[in-house]
Amino acid sequence: MKKAARMVDAVIVAIAMALMITFCGAPVPVASRQACTTPETQSVKTEVLISCRGMVSETEKVNFESSNEDLTNSPPLQDREIIGRIGYRGSLKVTNGETRFVKDMGVDTGGSPNFDVMKSVGYNHADTIGSLSLDEDAGMSIVSNCCATEEEVLCLCPCACVAIPNLFARCEDAKASSRMVVTDVLATTRSEVRITDSPVSLRCGVTATGSGGADTLAHGSIAAQFSAYALEGSTENSGHCACGNVSKPTLGSRMTYNERSSAHGLWQFHAEMDYTSRVKLP
Repeated sequence: MKKAARMVDAVIVAIAMALMITFCGAPVPVASRQACTTPETQSVKTEVLISCRGMVSETEKVNFESSNEDLTNSPPLQDREIIGRIGYRGSLKVTNGETRFVKDMGVDTGGSPNFDVMKSVGYNHADTIGSLSLDEDAGMSIVSNCCATEEEVLCLCPCACVAIPNLFARCEDAKASSRMVVTDVLATTRSEVRITDSPVSLRCGVTATGSGGADTLAHGSIAAQFSAYALEGSTENSGHCACGNVSKPTLGSRMTYNERSSAHGLWQFHAEMDYTSRVKLP
């Protein structure tokens, strides 16, 4: 009973840690148009609390797409079209042992962030041959054609009133994932995605220690991976030496980033991954 009580207290500490996590990764210096909000806002909110000695299973899958034209006719990308996508998959599996799990997740097609999930788990195999596996994948993409700002009143209000004659074509894709297989852990993960508000962003983080909390070591393996890819068309009057043609865009810039961190054995682990993109105003 004392051991179970310590696990409950440890999970509460992990939840508090999650609320204090600040995603401070360096923003990527590129510019993005945000996707359109839906005319009627749909929202989903779920909360899950599991306390178990034995087997546990919990999964989720989220997809959201938005376009200012017709999704069923794309690809190819239509004139002035912008498409935004969010994807997320999560899986928790425990074969045996003591588990305490908390999840708070929300989806909002009109608000910001459009997707937000926090998970906290405390686990110990409790002298069994059991283990816990926790996998998460989050991603976002923005693909847009070039357009004049005065034509974007319906979908680009923040840019329609500023001195930007044209917005260039671009393609962005960002993904973050974390995986762990452990016999003892206290972990908190957070994923947040925005595509209908400026700046568009993907923010993910994971913090893990032993089930005893700070200064204790988790046992097993863990990995976190992050990738970002952005292509940007040339512009007429600014950026890329003012040599581009926005109506017949050439490739103005290309950015790629890949990172993977892992640990195996006895460890403490912390990773924060942040992709941010906004239209650069004059």
